[in-house]
Amino acid sequence: MANKKQNNTNTYAKKKSMGMRIFIIFMAAAMLLGIMILPILAHAEENDENLVVSSFETGKLSEALSKAADGTDYNFIKNVAVLSGTLSAEDYTALTAIPNLEILELAGTETEDGVIPENALTSRNQLALITLPKNTKKIGKNAFSCNRKLVKVKMPSTVTEIGDFAFDACELLTEIPVSEGVTYIGEGAFRDCKALEKFVIPGGITEIYPDTFSKCGFSEIYIGPNVTKIGAGVFADCNALKDVYAYGETAPTLGNDVFRNVSAAIHCYADSEESYESWLQQNMTLAGDLTGEYTVTAVVPAENEQVYETKAAEAEEKETEAETSEAETSEETKSTAAEAVQAQQTSGGVSVGTAVVIAVMAAVIGVLATVVIMLTRKKK
Repeated sequence: MANKKQNNTNTYAKKKSMGMRIFIIFMAAAMLLGIMILPILAHAEENDENLVVSSFETGKLSEALSKAADGTDYNFIKNVAVLSGTLSAEDYTALTAIPNLEILELAGTETEDGVIPENALTSRNQLALITLPKNTKKIGKNAFSCNRKLVKVKMPSTVTEIGDFAFDACELLTEIPVSEGVTYIGEGAFRDCKALEKFVIPGGITEIYPDTFSKCGFSEIYIGPNVTKIGAGVFADCNALKDVYAYGETAPTLGNDVFRNVSAAIHCYADSEESYESWLQQNMTLAGDLTGEYTVTAVVPAENEQVYETKAAEAEEKETEAETSEAETSEETKSTAAEAVQAQQTSGGVSVGTAVVIAVMAAVIGVLATVVIMLTRKKK
């Protein structure tokens, strides 16, 4: 009986000893991984790695980005400034290799033939701010569509064409200054831009194509005097739209469902009121109370102006004392950019880096536990 009790005691002691060994192995592995990985990720997250490309050869932006990154993982890069050079379609593709890009500054560059190509930067997960190349004339089809966190776009006054679905489903887009020189806005160009606050249709536009502004969030729209035709569903499901300012002396012809699910007042000149009666449908009302001449009130940046100074551009400016002093005068602009980026980020939660570390630790501990258990069973 005594021997049996002694054996039980020895077995318990062995199990306890083995349990302590396993616990110590787990803790050592966790601490080792934490010491090795966490500081690396914390450093990357705190510094929000930036890239500044001073110049590049057309078609070789990928190489210039790689050189500027100097080994930095592209996953940690959030801000890119390309200060000069001419972008080709291939170069836009190179920019898509940076998955978490938030601020892209291209105001100092040019784009080949003045055209931003089709699908240039579509469906970027984090892109919030972008300044377009200084010679941009045409924004291609779907060029920036489905950038669901895009807040602001700054374009030069050289732009004349905005292609079909160019900014489709840019749900957080609040500001896009369209100049008076724009003569073409394509089908669905601003469809589903729920945060767009208002829009002034340039005087050079003669036709508004189907679904151009459907599901937009603005409360007022200004239609230039030269518009003669408005396509199907142009303002459909713009539920916040309350005021339509129409400057044409004769009402443009309407396609099907132009004002579907819209309850708004149509403001026109008193002597044009009879013409606009054809617009009355559903909950629309008519007021001949419009006064004054039509003007494009959108703010257009001056040529070559760098509208936003990104952290990347700021890094290069600090290379000289003079540029550093200039940076002090631009705090308001930087603050605006920072606020816009913050607005498009989700608050709280665990950072990606921390989540990765936790996952790796859990995996390693699981493997170690399996190995220890198998070895223990073999000895038995």
